Amino acid sequence: MLKHYLKIAIRHLRQQKVITAINIAGLSIGMACCILIILFVKDERSYDTFHVNANSIYRLNSAVIKDNEGDFWGGSQLPAGPAMKAELGDVKSAVRIQADGRTLLSYKDKQIIEDVVYADEDYFKMFSFPLKEGDPAKVLKAPYTMVITEKIARKYFGSEDPVGKMMRVSTKFDCQITGVAKDMPQNSDVKHDVIISFATYIAEAGGNNFDQAWFYFTNTATYVQLNEHADLRRANRELVKLKARHIDKIAKSLGLGFAYELQPLLHTHLRPHGENDRSAQSKLIYFYMIIAAFILLIACFNFMNLVTARANERALEVGLRKVMGGARKTLIAQFLSESILLSILSFIIAVLLALLILPFFNAFADKNLYLFGWQQLPMLGGLFIVTLLVGVIAGSYPAFYLSGFLPIAVLKGNFKSSGSRIWIRKGLVIAQFFVTVVLIIATIVTESQLRYWQHKDLGFDKDRLVNIYLNYKETGKVASVLKTELLRSHNVKSVTLSNMAMGISNSMNPVVKDGDTDDKSVTSSIITGDFDLLKTMDIKLMKGRDFSPVFSMDSNNTFIVNQAFVKAMGLKNPVGTVIKWEPGGIVRKGEIIGVVKDFNFQTLVVPVSPAICFVAPVERSSVINVRLNPGDVSKQMAEMEKLWKELVPGYPFETSFVADDLAKQYVEAGRVAKLFGVFSMLSIFIACMGLFGLSILISRQRMKEIGIRKVLGASVFGITTLLSKDFMKLIGVAILLATPLAWFVLNRWLENFAYRITIEWWMLLMAGVVSIFIALLTISFQSVKAALMNPVRSLKTE
Repeated sequence: MLKHYLKIAIRHLRQQKVITAINIAGLSIGMACCILIILFVKDERSYDTFHVNANSIYRLNSAVIKDNEGDFWGGSQLPAGPAMKAELGDVKSAVRIQADGRTLLSYKDKQIIEDVVYADEDYFKMFSFPLKEGDPAKVLKAPYTMVITEKIARKYFGSEDPVGKMMRVSTKFDCQITGVAKDMPQNSDVKHDVIISFATYIAEAGGNNFDQAWFYFTNTATYVQLNEHADLRRANRELVKLKARHIDKIAKSLGLGFAYELQPLLHTHLRPHGENDRSAQSKLIYFYMIIAAFILLIACFNFMNLVTARANERALEVGLRKVMGGARKTLIAQFLSESILLSILSFIIAVLLALLILPFFNAFADKNLYLFGWQQLPMLGGLFIVTLLVGVIAGSYPAFYLSGFLPIAVLKGNFKSSGSRIWIRKGLVIAQFFVTVVLIIATIVTESQLRYWQHKDLGFDKDRLVNIYLNYKETGKVASVLKTELLRSHNVKSVTLSNMAMGISNSMNPVVKDGDTDDKSVTSSIITGDFDLLKTMDIKLMKGRDFSPVFSMDSNNTFIVNQAFVKAMGLKNPVGTVIKWEPGGIVRKGEIIGVVKDFNFQTLVVPVSPAICFVAPVERSSVINVRLNPGDVSKQMAEMEKLWKELVPGYPFETSFVADDLAKQYVEAGRVAKLFGVFSMLSIFIACMGLFGLSILISRQRMKEIGIRKVLGASVFGITTLLSKDFMKLIGVAILLATPLAWFVLNRWLENFAYRITIEWWMLLMAGVVSIFIALLTISFQSVKAALMNPVRSLKTE
C-alpha cells in the first residue's frame, strides 16, 4: 500500500513541476540556512565544554569602580590566585595565565614569533588538554621549563623529539621543554601553543612573587577550581572578605572602588566582560538564532501555503476517487504521503546544499565547522522531525478537510474554500513578508552603522600611519637611531616614539588635580611619546601649546590632555593647572600646557576616555609611529624593513597599519551586516517564490473569471491590477506590523554603542519600497501572463 501511495504521489508531483520545484527549493534553502546558523551557534556555545572539570572552574573578573560606574573585565592582580587558594576553603586550585604576547622563540637557526603565556603548575591538571609527552603535575613546576603543542614541535623540531631540548625565549633566557601537548581544540579560550612555567616569570622578576602587588594589573587571567561540594555563594562571601583585607584600603586611597566576580568558565566566551556583559557578543548569538528561526519560518509558511492553495484544485479529484469507492482514510494517507514526501526531499536537498556551502561559510565565519559527526546527530534529527511536522501540518488541510466532502457536491462544482482557510493563507503571506521586512531593515541599519564607524572623523589621521613594534630590549636601544634614519627617507613624513599603537588600549591610572583629595581622581589613559607625537598623529591642538625641546621642563614635567579629561576633571581653565598621579608608587606631577581635540584611540563602541600625554625617555617607547608620504606602500615598507635589518639584524620586523588595526575592531559588526544582507536576500527569494507559486495557482482558479472580464472589455492593466492588489494589501499589512518592531529592536541594539547612527525614516521607507517592488515584479509576471491569455481558450477549457 505504501508503495502505491508513493507511486501516485511521485506521479502527481511530476505533473506539477513548477509548483513542486518552488516548494522543494523554498523549504530546502530555508533549512540549509538554518543548518549553517545552528552549526555556528552550537560551536559558539561549545567553548571549553570538553574540560572534565568545566562545571567547577571559574574565572576571576575585576572591576574598578568610579562614581558608581565600572565594568568587569577578565583580568586580575598577580597575587589574587595564590591568595584565593590559601584563604578560601572552597578553592581547590588556582591557575594564573600571564600573557606575554608576541615573543621571539629561537632554536638553532630557527627564529619565529609566537604567542607565549606563563601559567601556574596546575594548568594541565585544571584544564583537560592531554599531553603527548610529560607529566601534567610536573611539566610546569620548575623555573625555566615550558610545554609546547605538537604544531610548535613540528615547526621547530620536525621529526626530532623536543622533550629535554632548550629554546631561547625573547633573547633573554633559555627554557627546557618538559612536555608536548596535543594540538588544542579550536573551541577554547584558554588554549595556548607555548606555555612557560609561572615560576620562570617570578625568577625573571628577580624572585619577586608579587605578594603585595594588589593594585598592579597586567595581562593576567586567574582561574580557580572549586571543590566538589563547594558552595558558590559562600565562596563569593569569602571573596568579598579577601578583597576587604587586601584591596579596599588601597582603592579607597585612590578614590576608587573595587569588585570581584567569579564567572563560570562556560560563560566566558559569550560574556567576555562578566556575567552582566553589555557587549554585543552574547547578544549576537541570540540574533543568529532569531535569524535561523525567521528563515525557517518563512520557508515553512511558504511550503504550507502552496500545499493548501493547491488543495482547491484537487477537489474534483477527491470527488471522483470517492465515487470510484475510495475510502476517506485512503485519501488522507495519499495527501499526507505527498506532503511528507515533498518535505523529506527538501530535507535531503537542504543537507546536500549545506554541505556544499559549508567551506565558504567556514571561511566567512572563521570557523572549522563540520556537518557529519555524532555531535551533529541531535541537530539533524531535530530538523528532520521539524520537516516531518511541516509535512504533516501542510498535508492536513487537504487530507482531513477535502476528504470529508460529499462527492456529489464537489462534482457539481459547489466547492469553495471557507473564509477561515483563506485567512490562514493570507496570514501566512503576511508572516512571510513581516519577517522579510524586519531582515531588510536590519540589513540597512547594520550596514549604515558599519559605514558610520568606517568613515567617522577619529580626531587623528589614520591613513598611511604605520606602527613599528619595539618588542625586544635590543630593538629599544636603537629606537632613536631608527627614528633619525627613517626621517632621512623621502618616503617618511614624520616619526614619533611612543607607547601607543592606535586602536590598541593603553594603560589607565587615576589622576588628580594637585591639592585635591584622591576621591576626586579621574581614571585616564596614559600616553607617552616624544616632541613629535601630535604632529605625527595629526591630532588637533585646541588650547595652549605643543611639546617643544625649547622648553626643558617639557622633557618630563608637562602634560597635554584631551577634552574628555578637561570635562571629567571639571576644569574651566585647564592650561596651567597642575595634576599628579602615582604610577608604581612614584609621584608624577606637572602642569597642563595644552588641550587637544578628543581622538578615538580605542574602539568606537565606547566613548573617548580621559587621556593625558607627556614626553617620556626613549627607552620607555614600545612603538615607532611612522607617517608615510604618498607613494607605493609596498616599496616604502620594504625600504623600512631593509633599514631595520641593517640596524637590528636577527630580530623580526613587526608592523601594522593603524587603519587595519582599527578595521579589525569591527570585523564582527561587518560579519553581522553581511549575514543580515545574505539572509534578507534569501528571505525575499523564498517569499517571492511562494508568491509566484500562489499567483500561478490563483490565476488558474480565476481563469474563467479572467476570460469573462476580457470578453467584456477589461484591459491587461486592469486584470493585472485585479490579480495583484490582494497580495499588495497583505504585504502592506506586513510592512505596517514589521516596521515599528524592527525600529524598536534595532534601536535597543544601537544603544550598546557610544557612537551610533540614528534610524532615519528613509531606512524604514526603503525596506517597504524594496519589498513591494520585488513582490510586484514577482506577481506581475504571472498576472500579465494570465491577462494576455486568449479568453476563448480559457472559457473553452472551463
